[in-house]
Amino acid sequence: MPYIDQTFYTDVYKGTPVNADAFPRLLERACDSIDHITNYAVVGRDLDSMHQVIQLNFKKAAAAQIEYLSSVGEAVVHGISGPANVSVGAFSYSEGGNAATPISPAAVSYLRATGFLNGGVTVIG
Repeated sequence: MPYIDQTFYTDVYKGTPVNADAFPRLLERACDSIDHITNYAVVGRDLDSMHQVIQLNFKKAAAAQIEYLSSVGEAVVHGISGPANVSVGAFSYSEGGNAATPISPAAVSYLRATGFLNGGVTVIG
C-alpha cells in the first residue's frame, strides 16, 4: 500500500529529485521496507484516521526511504550494496566492510515518533 505520492515527496518532504518513471517502483520498495520494520502495524488500518503527528512522521519515513533507495541503490533491500573492493591498475578502493543497511537512518528516526518500532504485540480489534 503506498503511503505517499510523488506530490508529497516533492512538495512536503522536498526530497532529492527522483525520475518519474522510477518513482512507483521506489515507492513500492520503500513501503515494503517500512511495513517490514514496523511489523506491519499499519497494514489494514486507515493511516489517515490516526493522529496527525503519526501520519506525518509515517509519510516522511516512506519519503526518506525512497530518497535513500534512490541514493544508495535499490539492490540494498536485497543485501547487495556493491563491490567492497575495486582495483584498476595501480588504483585500489576498499569500503572496509561497511555495507549499506537496507533501511534509511532518517526513516527510522521518523518512525520512532510513531511508536510503531516497538517490539510489542499489536492487537487490532
